[in-house]
Amino acid sequence: DTGLGKRDFGNWLHLLLRHFHEALAAAPAPDEETRVRLLDAAAQIATAELGLAQNEFLPFAASWPQVRNAYLTWLARHEASGARFAQAEASKQMRLGALVLTGRIDRIDRLGDGSTLVIDYKTEARSKTSERIRHPAEDTQLAFYAALLEDDTLAAAYVNLGEKEATRTYEQADIVALRDELLDSILTDMARVARGTPLPALGEGKACEYCSARGLCRKDFWT
Repeated sequence: DTGLGKRDFGNWLHLLLRHFHEALAAAPAPDEETRVRLLDAAAQIATAELGLAQNEFLPFAASWPQVRNAYLTWLARHEASGARFAQAEASKQMRLGALVLTGRIDRIDRLGDGSTLVIDYKTEARSKTSERIRHPAEDTQLAFYAALLEDDTLAAAYVNLGEKEATRTYEQADIVALRDELLDSILTDMARVARGTPLPALGEGKACEYCSARGLCRKDFWT
């Protein structure tokens, strides 16, 4: 019985992967054994920084070797394609007319041709990640992250790190077009807000539970 949940596991993975890739970038072509050591060290640092109790974290710690090995296998294939880590937990801002878009991107890589790849880590079920890219117009997360960058040639993908399955990439195709559609929608909706136009309350997703603007669109704020 533990007070920690899947979200805690996800936060831990995000932090340790940042530490790992920053350490890896400073290491001179490390072999596989060194990579394992760096990743384990990053896991210990993240556990300490988040103040996670060892007894509560035990279920996730037990699955760590499998998650670690699956991620390193994925990383080897990813790097073989020419991709290289550039930034982790990158805070970005982009002006859009009178608005300022603000966000933090899990990871930014450079591909073999020099273009940018935006990555968001997921620890959810594979079926849920797959569903995100199946309906691209409804999945605004990667499109918003793409909007925080000036690049007109870029790719975006979710990287799913499961506790029992192999790490896998789910690329969102035509991300630049999706980004442009999202920006048009933001400008249109915010102009309507400024005019005092009543907007339909459509929000009902899990993200609403921790959104800082929950009252703007969530259905449970109807009167």
